[in-house]
Amino acid sequence: MRRFNPAILARLGVLLALAAAGSPLPPAPGAELVYRNCTECHALTTVLAARGLDRPGWSAVLERMEGYGLALSDEERARLLDYLAAQLGDRPAPAPAAPAAADGKALYQEHCAACHQDPERAPPLRDRPAWREHPDYVAQVVLFGLSGPLYQDGRAYDAPMEPLPFLSDAQVAAIVEYLTQRPFTAEAVARERAKGLTPSLVRLLRPAP
Repeated sequence: MRRFNPAILARLGVLLALAAAGSPLPPAPGAELVYRNCTECHALTTVLAARGLDRPGWSAVLERMEGYGLALSDEERARLLDYLAAQLGDRPAPAPAAPAAADGKALYQEHCAACHQDPERAPPLRDRPAWREHPDYVAQVVLFGLSGPLYQDGRAYDAPMEPLPFLSDAQVAAIVEYLTQRPFTAEAVARERAKGLTPSLVRLLRPAP
């Protein structure tokens, strides 16, 4: 039996807990970097407790964490610092009066395509008839991730997929609509989010191709 990296499993546990509780971070570009990089060593409450730092203050925090081993590219560091300073800084950005409609194709390209456009890394998601019949399951995969062996188109896949709890219900609905070509609402996503599934259970619920 394949043994998964304990760090990956721990990170999945943190992300699932956050998904079940609802995302407490302001939804804005860069939030995913907080989940991916900061919660490996800290509870999210530790990050939120530093709310109110100015940009130099957050930059100093990142520099200190880099000294402890945090690895960020220049682009990732800039995006993360922009998010922390704007959303958790001394002058948080005001909430938008009316959020723009989520673009499912753009969200898919940003969060999914890197793996799922390469059949050597992950199962292709586009143009799958089964997904059109089960949009609720597609939402479950996005919300809760998936772990365990999969077989599709004669290939075996065993790498876990991490959940994406930082996406809003409207954003998840847009991805589902893009993949299934069927209407799917944010309210439907909220119902799926409330189920609090585990990645292994999501795999067991997977419909036949």
